[in-house]
Amino acid sequence: MNGTARIRVAHLGLGPIGRELVKALLDADHLELVGAADINPQMAGKSLRELVDHPKAGGVRVCSSAEELLEDAAPALVTQTTGSRLDQIYASLAGVVDAGVSLVSTAEELLYPWLRHAQLAEQLHQRAVQRGSRVLGTGINPGFVMDLLPLVLCQPCLDVRRVRAVRVVDVSTRRGQLQVKVGAGLSADEFRARVSAGRLGHVGLLESAALLAHKLGWTLESLEETIEPVLADRPMKTEHVAVTPGLVAGVHQVARGRTDDGRELLLDLTMTLGAADPHDGVQIDGRPPVEVRVPGGYAGDAATVATVVNAIPRLPRMPAGLWTVADLPVSTVPNLWGR
Repeated sequence: MNGTARIRVAHLGLGPIGRELVKALLDADHLELVGAADINPQMAGKSLRELVDHPKAGGVRVCSSAEELLEDAAPALVTQTTGSRLDQIYASLAGVVDAGVSLVSTAEELLYPWLRHAQLAEQLHQRAVQRGSRVLGTGINPGFVMDLLPLVLCQPCLDVRRVRAVRVVDVSTRRGQLQVKVGAGLSADEFRARVSAGRLGHVGLLESAALLAHKLGWTLESLEETIEPVLADRPMKTEHVAVTPGLVAGVHQVARGRTDDGRELLLDLTMTLGAADPHDGVQIDGRPPVEVRVPGGYAGDAATVATVVNAIPRLPRMPAGLWTVADLPVSTVPNLWGR
């Protein structure tokens, strides 16, 4: 550690990604995991070692609430992997911030909360400023592939007319929760009904577009999103779902933004069972043009965990308040790479 004090971190939410994040926090030499919590009564009171297979997890007891976690663990920062919608988790976030504790969350709408929840975002920012806390929403998507990465790739361009980001994910290789989230196994009518009810689809695509536009200095005249089913053309089966031809295998989701002078954002996301040619890609129509392709794409769960862990030591460099991934310093922690 070269004499650098370890950052006291507590974690909120012990679902699949939360448990993987806990392992990474325990592995990080510059961090000290001092607590964990989940509202599931079957987890509360247990040793973290009973839920997470890691040799360093034995000394942590699982709390039943954020309030109990803050009181018992006295962390400097909380990581949070519960919920996607800001209005549904705002009270929990505000409780952390009001305690003078900083927060890194994977809540998708927190990537750019000013889009849908401008008032809540301003309230959270003011609370953080008053209490000396720092708040950040991050992840791999949203948080990197379709927003931060394109922004970085625009840096060597004198002018940008169009940004296109593409992500194709074979969800048969991912956790069962995501396979259900994209509608695998539903009929097309069931899929559309769930989309209409806000119960299906990727959260955060519009936030990625809004963040991109804001940091590019573009004022969007229009911003729209389409969500359509991808229908299976052959039988497919995983440990979690079985799909016959004609049923939904996944989702194709597109966000489009345009300015009044013809500049355009296009974010194209496909998440489906058996997707051909999984990859991430960015194409920039600029001066000069830029094109980058990542064969196979960034591994969603592992990469999300990494974005959280790598954000933690950068966040204290920011003034108190609510920030985006595009505001943070780009560098990561040197000792993460030199072990």
